[in-house]
Amino acid sequence: MKKKCLFVVDERQVGGVSVVLNDLLHMMNLSRYDIDLLILHDRGDMLTDLPEGICVLFGGPYFSAVDYSIREVLASGNLKLIFHKMQVVIDLKSQRIIRRIKQERKRMKLRQYDVEIAYKDGFPAIFTAFGDSKQKLHFLHSSYKTFDPTAKYRLLFEKVYARFDHIVGVSEKVVDEFNEIYHMNDKTTIIPNIIDEERIKAAGQSDSIMQYDPFSINVALVGRLHPIKGYDRLIEVLRTLKKEGHLDKIKFHIFGDGPEKENLKSQIKEANLTKEVLMYGSVKNPYKEIKRADLLLLPSLSEAFGAVIIEAFILGTPVMATKTSGSLHTMQEHGIIVDNSFAGLYAGLKQVIEDPAWLQNERSALQGYHYPNDLLIKKIEKIIDGETV
Repeated sequence: MKKKCLFVVDERQVGGVSVVLNDLLHMMNLSRYDIDLLILHDRGDMLTDLPEGICVLFGGPYFSAVDYSIREVLASGNLKLIFHKMQVVIDLKSQRIIRRIKQERKRMKLRQYDVEIAYKDGFPAIFTAFGDSKQKLHFLHSSYKTFDPTAKYRLLFEKVYARFDHIVGVSEKVVDEFNEIYHMNDKTTIIPNIIDEERIKAAGQSDSIMQYDPFSINVALVGRLHPIKGYDRLIEVLRTLKKEGHLDKIKFHIFGDGPEKENLKSQIKEANLTKEVLMYGSVKNPYKEIKRADLLLLPSLSEAFGAVIIEAFILGTPVMATKTSGSLHTMQEHGIIVDNSFAGLYAGLKQVIEDPAWLQNERSALQGYHYPNDLLIKKIEKIIDGETV
């Protein structure tokens, strides 16, 4: 008999968690697992090409603001959204959220599951913790020292994490940082993200929309436009490099959408960088853009894993990233890690501009790159089956 599993996320916007969850579901043995995917708030256009047989469920109105910040909700002017956000915040602060989750689960008429899996930090963990499944798993995708999604509700999350059987972190540093706060060492395991090489290589063959300049270094930036990604700091670095005359032969192509979109547009215009920095919005297939780029850049303040780094390596594209949990874990043999600061980004970009031969050497070194999915999927399935990894 198949094991009945429920995966829970808060939304499906473009981002690393949606991508790696999609890859994981495609690579699991569906002859052994009967899988439902619950998206609490149906926002975004990811997770639309799932394997046949996976049932997608959505949460009710109560969850319509769980993935928005208070600032975003207030800026929207949507009274219903503001009401639902205030409801959630009050419930979290008072810890009435436990009773409310149980009520909402009854209203949704979810079936009985053998295993429930909170595949994202924060609200999905709360929803999963207070279900009635026999086994509960949680995947950590955040670097808790630099971006702790539980910081405002520590007492609540101590109760939440106590209800999980296993907690899986995507890197050693992610697990260490989590345990410095919650001390769940006996429950935590390290398993890096699943990344589907064949799917990425096939997607990379499509036609690009990048306004590619064959006489320049073309740098791609891919991801949600969120403050944690450090784009505002990058623009200040580029402003300085332009004043010094270093941007004549380099272009930056930004793919993604998010709450910082309008701020970023204004900052680019104010810095007189509209010719050097191009914004394309959200794209369903970023792999063709990464493959065509000369360099993938991650200027993030924090990255727990940085799946896009591995994706770039699979596509043969060199990477430069700021020092984060993700880059330290994924870039041990390839790419350039720079200090997570204005000075670090400035020095790294100047180095690439002055020594473009490094890009070609690094591209050659990435030929034949392989990611060990087969070993990782076995570990995940063992945990789902209740076995020791």
